[in-house]
Amino acid sequence: MRLLIAPDSFKGTLSSTEVCQMVEETLGRSFSILTHPLADGGEGTLEAIAGCLPQAQWISQTVMGPLPNQRVEANYLWLGKSQTAFIEMAQASGLTLLSKLERNPALTTTYGTGELIKDALNRGAKKLYLAIGGSATNDAGVGMLMALGWQFLDNLGNSIHLGGNQLIKIQQIIPPQASQAFSQGVEIFCDVINPLYGDNGAAQVFAKQKGADENLIKHLDQGLKHFSDRVQQQFGINVNVPGAGAAGGLGAGAKLGFDAKISRGIERIAELTQLEAHIQASDVIITGEGQFDQQSLQGKVICGVLALAQSYQKPVIVLTGNSDFKNYAGIQKIITLVGEDISLESALNDPKAALRKRCQELQAYLTNVRDI
Repeated sequence: MRLLIAPDSFKGTLSSTEVCQMVEETLGRSFSILTHPLADGGEGTLEAIAGCLPQAQWISQTVMGPLPNQRVEANYLWLGKSQTAFIEMAQASGLTLLSKLERNPALTTTYGTGELIKDALNRGAKKLYLAIGGSATNDAGVGMLMALGWQFLDNLGNSIHLGGNQLIKIQQIIPPQASQAFSQGVEIFCDVINPLYGDNGAAQVFAKQKGADENLIKHLDQGLKHFSDRVQQQFGINVNVPGAGAAGGLGAGAKLGFDAKISRGIERIAELTQLEAHIQASDVIITGEGQFDQQSLQGKVICGVLALAQSYQKPVIVLTGNSDFKNYAGIQKIITLVGEDISLESALNDPKAALRKRCQELQAYLTNVRDI
């Protein structure tokens, strides 16, 4: 029996590569294993695709972090021959770069992501792939654009400050006079299809997990709508499109700045990493992520893996930190790290021990059902 291990990261605890390695350590004693780390546009995207781009070079830059007074070391992938950059905004503007007490989408900014993009342009980049999940921000990508020379002025003609709470002040937007461009375009990898503002928009759905209370969420949502209106009035561009609400509205900013194409991250990453061929060549598919819930079925890794596996009638097992489902159509078995013998606190404090124990249980299960 050949097993394909194709998980997302377990957010905040284990990377997809670490999950693959640990599963292989246990199951590799009894089964043929093929590992295939995955991501959907969030943190870990570059790590997941780097193995499929052996000619890629890691570029390291010190840039602004999610908070204006913060400096972080961020990396991106550079393909010199094709002059292509793969940038993961979570490297510079991600939620995991902040403690829970530091989270505040009124203040956080995508400026550091813009600095990474500027570096790629200075290297002569013609094509940009931008993964925009896992953000700490709600600034509609305005910080990113400011790093690239765009000006956002208030009613006195002064530049606004960085942060999501500044969007409501924008009265005029001035593009850079001599802007650099990606001649082969910009493609966004994201894991949601939310619009920029409104009940399903960036602030209403995601700002709470980034540190916002109800009053701030309302203010941020008003700012996103105001930004959208200003862009429409000045440039005739509709930035309130599906996916524009990803990463606190970064999708909208990329639409304004680059006319970016917004794509489902898991679908494009599956193509880049040849996931379909690996599914065809395997007997059982093991996927997973930190939390298996309704959101997992809306463009996340489990959703993408399940769809491909079903097209080839391959059984799927989900290995996850916790699950809202005891079973789900098309999934052979759901195994959670959290259970009667492992508390949520224990799983978070020592995820490797929890995963190792569940891998042993998975090995026993597979050994007993080899005709799965």
